[in-house]
Amino acid sequence: MTQSLPKGERMKIVLTGGPSAGKTSLAEVLTRTYSEQINIVPEAASMLFAGGFPRRDQPRHVECQQRAIYYVQRELERSIGYDSGDRTLICDRGSLDALAYWPGNEPDFFASIESTMEAEIARYQWVMHLETASPHDYKVSSIRTENVVEAERLNNRVKQAWRLHPQRIIIPNSSDFPTKIHAAIQIVRGILEHRSADEIRHLLQRGA
Repeated sequence: MTQSLPKGERMKIVLTGGPSAGKTSLAEVLTRTYSEQINIVPEAASMLFAGGFPRRDQPRHVECQQRAIYYVQRELERSIGYDSGDRTLICDRGSLDALAYWPGNEPDFFASIESTMEAEIARYQWVMHLETASPHDYKVSSIRTENVVEAERLNNRVKQAWRLHPQRIIIPNSSDFPTKIHAAIQIVRGILEHRSADEIRHLLQRGA
């Protein structure tokens, strides 16, 4: 069975994973493939940091960053949802990604944003976790500053943050990026066809 949709809510799918996992590239592919069925919610962190939000490493600064990302993420979903009709929202990261970057513990994070794990999980019907790129394919940028070791650590922290979501599907690294993208497209197709998580995983195992 798929997770029920809260009354008055539209379907939301999170694209998450570690740095350089391919989330933004996948979002672009999905926009072309399912242009009549989805709307993309862009990544809040990239918008904030590209716009000049201070990016310092001290814990109190990181807390400010992650609270800002959390609230911008939430309002982006709400704003884009107003004009989306019955389209599914594909979110480039979700609210619990901020927990993976939070310098303190989980209770402190949820107290800081005045929410709970259960409430944040309930915001999304599906989670697609793309594993961080292999060391050979990993790339840094002006926005993505983590090295390979840090990226893998964050990939694992993101996994931990979303561990309780009942409809999370993890997409591992493959020998080539197109194969990874193909798997993700099959997952979205299955979701739009109202298949269960177990059915989608079975299709992936068969290579459908």
